[in-house]
Amino acid sequence: MKKTVELFKKILKQSLMPLSDQTVSEWADSYRMISGEAAAEPGRWRTNRAPYQKAIMDAFTEPGITRVVAKTASQVGKSDIMNNVIGRFAHLAPAPIMMIQPTIETSQDYSKSRIAPMIRDTKVLRDIFKDVKSRDAGNTILSKQFPGGRLIMAGANSPAGLASKPIKILLADEVDRFPKSAGTEGDPVSLAAKRMTTFWDSVMGLFSTPTNAGDSRIEDEYITGTQEEWQHQCPKCKEWHLVTHRDMHTDYDCSVDKKGTRQVIVKSVIWRCPDCGFGFTETEMRQAAQKYIAQNASALTKGVRSFFVNCFASPWVNWSDVMQEWLEAQGDPEREKVVVNTRFGEAYERKGNFESHEQFMRRRENYGAELPEGVLLLTAAVDVQDNRLEYEICGWGMAEECWGIKKGTILGVPDTLKVWDMLDEQLDKEYRFASGKGLLVARTFIDSGGHYTKEVYAYCKKRFARQRFAIKGSSTPGVPLLHKYTKVKTVRGHTIPLVMLGTDSGKQYVMDRLSIVVPGAKYFHFPLDEREDAANVRIGEVLRNRGYDENYFKGLISEVKEPRRKNGVLVYQWVNIAKDKRNEPLDLRVYNLACMLSVNPDFEALEKLINSPNVIKEQSVKSKLKNKPKGGYGCIRKGVRGDY
Repeated sequence: MKKTVELFKKILKQSLMPLSDQTVSEWADSYRMISGEAAAEPGRWRTNRAPYQKAIMDAFTEPGITRVVAKTASQVGKSDIMNNVIGRFAHLAPAPIMMIQPTIETSQDYSKSRIAPMIRDTKVLRDIFKDVKSRDAGNTILSKQFPGGRLIMAGANSPAGLASKPIKILLADEVDRFPKSAGTEGDPVSLAAKRMTTFWDSVMGLFSTPTNAGDSRIEDEYITGTQEEWQHQCPKCKEWHLVTHRDMHTDYDCSVDKKGTRQVIVKSVIWRCPDCGFGFTETEMRQAAQKYIAQNASALTKGVRSFFVNCFASPWVNWSDVMQEWLEAQGDPEREKVVVNTRFGEAYERKGNFESHEQFMRRRENYGAELPEGVLLLTAAVDVQDNRLEYEICGWGMAEECWGIKKGTILGVPDTLKVWDMLDEQLDKEYRFASGKGLLVARTFIDSGGHYTKEVYAYCKKRFARQRFAIKGSSTPGVPLLHKYTKVKTVRGHTIPLVMLGTDSGKQYVMDRLSIVVPGAKYFHFPLDEREDAANVRIGEVLRNRGYDENYFKGLISEVKEPRRKNGVLVYQWVNIAKDKRNEPLDLRVYNLACMLSVNPDFEALEKLINSPNVIKEQSVKSKLKNKPKGGYGCIRKGVRGDY
């Protein structure tokens, strides 16, 4: 009885205590411990280690603020900022808290790798959170209970986790990686925000590195807020500036290896003040005065504070390393995007929307043979139309440099055997170098999404040993180019592999590579047709009619990405702008790119094999093929990534 009375007195005393006015940064400096497996600098938390974190954390306890937006580079401590918000409110102002990650899987991983170590190593949190090993429903990976509240971990792709119970603090991590809709329920952030209406003092935090310009949620949210930039004061003229790569002057040596990859050695990096022109080292700028400067202070009246921090403010990132990454990425849009997003914390201007097909017509070149030097692997792609087959054969070399070999059309309805026999003639052909050595098509991807799915499946089943696979594309944004491998049933219950592709991503990859203008890594080469010489020496059909004409290039750039409203949300979709709506060349190049990636080729090994003096020459090829064992074809014998 005495214990019960004491317990009720303790509960009553705690319930009548006023809520602490301690800010998040003050709480973190007082209690938070950094776990060894989650950081390079374990031990007691120190806000002054990265002072730009203070204002972001303290905005969550600032009166009148209802939304906090942080557009940041990676490695600036974003995760620990959110963790401190969770810890402070769970300890001092208990309330329901939700954290949303892009998927359920990433949410589970975050809970295990970030939240659990923080609770274990921070005593005041360890005392209030129930032990996950106690088999108590109050503490699971996705739901952690504490007196007066609960931490809910949710995935933006799961509407069930975003509905029902009210929440006071909402943290959305990597919002630019969120799907446009949680299932069929709509925007996941808006769905979760509806749960905050019962709390008058609720606060939402949106965090992310940005993605693409025009399609970045964090960029849009940042603009609606105070737009506070973490700026440095010039040691000479005392003007304040956002330190960016645009004002960096780098002394470096550069070389290109045999794969076409840039190798950069940085000697020195100087930030040059845009006002006075004086240059300063990284050490000097880290010692300079720093603070946030708002570009849109009027947003305070709406209760929205937004912050921008790039890698040059982070104490854990070396400027020389960043500039080396940037210089090595130059000319490769895919690598450029990674650096711009994750290092500079900026949205990337995607390539595409080319003004004219003529620029690609002008860059065609004479290969001098069916296969130019540098080709190490052949892939093929087939687009199935109602009255024809469109196909393209591509050659691939070091660093995914690509050569168009042949683009062709086979007229005829695809439910006739003759059409598929004519396709075999192209795919079974050996394509030759000037030396007489030759390559076979290693793998072919065939679109099965049209009206002749059954015929495609039947052909791929019959030609399985020749590495001909059915594919099906998805235009859903965010789906990776090589999405997944599955199986489908054909006639008589047989199964064949089916490769699922993210064509939305694939089209952007193609546009990115088309924008590369210097031959080398990921560059697209296109051939010129060759004419018979003055001696009337006849040339092969491949050399005479490659198929890379005006219509091909018009189709290659036939689509552009434009904004569209879908379920009230602004999304970017590929739109066909060609007058004749012919986009087969673009689809074929997407399929070929996916086909090459599915092979996962070791280009160095292929180069050694092709250049070996023991490689079969023209005269012995035919005899070797006659004795070729059944089931072996080209240079790839396994199934798609060995799955089948």
